[in-house]
Amino acid sequence: MQVLYINLGEQKFEIKNRADLFEKYLGGSGVATKLLLEECPPRADALSPENPIILAIGPLSAIFPTCTKVVAMFKSPLTNELGESHAGGRLAAAMRFANHGAIVIKGKSPRPVYLSICDEEIKFKDASSIWGMTSAYTVGQILRKVEPGAGKRSIIRIGIAGEKKVRYANVNVDTFRHFGRLGLGAVFGSKNLKAVVI
Repeated sequence: MQVLYINLGEQKFEIKNRADLFEKYLGGSGVATKLLLEECPPRADALSPENPIILAIGPLSAIFPTCTKVVAMFKSPLTNELGESHAGGRLAAAMRFANHGAIVIKGKSPRPVYLSICDEEIKFKDASSIWGMTSAYTVGQILRKVEPGAGKRSIIRIGIAGEKKVRYANVNVDTFRHFGRLGLGAVFGSKNLKAVVI
């Protein structure tokens, strides 16, 4: 399976075949943990550009009906230790259909952005017009109007708490699900990353 590496600071991306990861480590949690060990310097501050966001799915995600979770791994700004959070919704299926077993997001954008990921086409889009919106629900409504893929896409986004780097801020997934533990929303905010559409 492929791993998509995104650098927000340089606005560049790279796709690597990492079959070694998916054959050796069990499920999305195993893959995400290994990627976090590879990508996060041991003493990185949780709100620094060096702290990566890892999203990963397991081998049965979107294939076996009950395996619909995506795991997020990151250094938690709440505990300054391993942050692990799981979310349902369409995200696992969207990642599977885009052929990405994992996504690694590093760096910090110089301005607010959101990512638009469609298979191997990755776009860094200006999010200044939606930065500062207090409702993640409203952000989702706006992105649904401007991004293609209705019924198949997944939209994850932060609200004002993430932007202000509240250390327990969550990330909204498809309106009704959340990465709700250990402050992933604050890590998004520290990177000037408002949303990801897959």
